[in-house]
Amino acid sequence: MDKKKIVAIIPIRKNSQRIKNKNFLNFFKGKSLLELKIEQLKKVKNIDEIVVSSDSELAKKISKRYDVSFHAREKYFASSSCSGSKFFENLARCIDGDYLMYCPCTSPIIKQKTYNLFLHKFESLKNKYDSLNTVSILKTFIWKDNKSLNYNSIKAPNSQDLPNNYFSLTFGINIISKKNMIKFKNIVGKKPKFIVLNKLESTDINDKTDFKIAQMLYKKTFA
Repeated sequence: MDKKKIVAIIPIRKNSQRIKNKNFLNFFKGKSLLELKIEQLKKVKNIDEIVVSSDSELAKKISKRYDVSFHAREKYFASSSCSGSKFFENLARCIDGDYLMYCPCTSPIIKQKTYNLFLHKFESLKNKYDSLNTVSILKTFIWKDNKSLNYNSIKAPNSQDLPNNYFSLTFGINIISKKNMIKFKNIVGKKPKFIVLNKLESTDINDKTDFKIAQMLYKKTFA
């Protein structure tokens, strides 16, 4: 039986919304988040191809320098007008591979061994679940409007006794078949397997404060 092709995708927007050019800024020792993620993924076992998907010419140049594939994303699919569902569906239709592994460079603290363990679990679980996705446990008091969601506010528990089955997608590592990514228009399937990351590896960069904190954590973790 032929080995199924696993393609790692690094999504990059030219005009990031909350931090201008965040994917290209100097993050560690003169290298950007994009460069560091490419370098890391090139060391991960069982990835057959790395594709940078972007509307940025700079991302294209970096991809060429690192000898990885580049997908020129159409302007609409790199804009805020495009919904997440339309973005994921289009991405899957444009990139060849049996399994697509979505790896944003805004999750820089994930360790090498975590990627290898993730793919090892994927190999043993891919016939049981239709996606594997990294998450963090939401061990906090969650409310929606004026209603508590994960505990009885009249009989409030201690924080350590809150339920362990509320999760937040970290978006750090996600893998799903090309077919299902098109079908569900998402990187999460209908029967996902959640892989819990610790707080450090769950670090995600959204704003300037996140960027500075992630820089400090990265230096302490990888320097």
